[in-house]
Amino acid sequence: MKFQKLNDDCSWLWELNGLKVMVDPWFTPSQIDGHRLFSEQFHQTPQPSVSNLPPIDYLFISNPFTDHCNKETLIQFDSSIPLIAKESILKKIKKWNHFKQLIPLQDAPFLIKEYKPSGIFDLVHSAYLFEVKERTILFAPHGAKAINIPKADVLFSTTTRYHLPFWLGGTVNLGIKHAELLHQKCEAKLFLSTHDEKKVGKGLVEKLAVKNYVSDARFVTYLQAGEEISYD
Repeated sequence: MKFQKLNDDCSWLWELNGLKVMVDPWFTPSQIDGHRLFSEQFHQTPQPSVSNLPPIDYLFISNPFTDHCNKETLIQFDSSIPLIAKESILKKIKKWNHFKQLIPLQDAPFLIKEYKPSGIFDLVHSAYLFEVKERTILFAPHGAKAINIPKADVLFSTTTRYHLPFWLGGTVNLGIKHAELLHQKCEAKLFLSTHDEKKVGKGLVEKLAVKNYVSDARFVTYLQAGEEISYD
């Protein structure tokens, strides 16, 4: 398995058993949730060009929000590339009338299982377990609130704490203490930091957000944009 970090946020290129999987690509300068007066966030570094990326076998989208499921970026990919996501995200993407093949998790070419958060109104803190040739990846970009956390060889999660008032979702990124607990539970041999970009924001959400970034945790591997790492 090989993992290349494509930007400072949550976009990755994975190579799994010879297949190239693009994860959560967001390469436009900014992303808007609802309306720019509510929330707009900006990258602070140059982003990859879709046209310069290697051929992609699959796209995977983990969350419906525009920093993960970014329409302006995704429609730049060839419409023939199959896109994998859970049903609720596929319904959103289907409305774009772009991708020819939308694949639910259970029909993916490798095992993907979602571990849902215990709270029924929690739309953020899911974790996805990928299994490829007896190797496992746990992808939890906001942290995970599932009751049962599976074991995994590789863990992707955030070390940033991003807190909002409860009526705006509460703690969106769960932070370093939760990251350490998640790491202990899944017993991953490799923990890769993701969704930790120091984005600049505008709007109501930015005014109310309390952020705490950690970039030196001893149990976490931090890659720079463009860097890659292998796990065998």
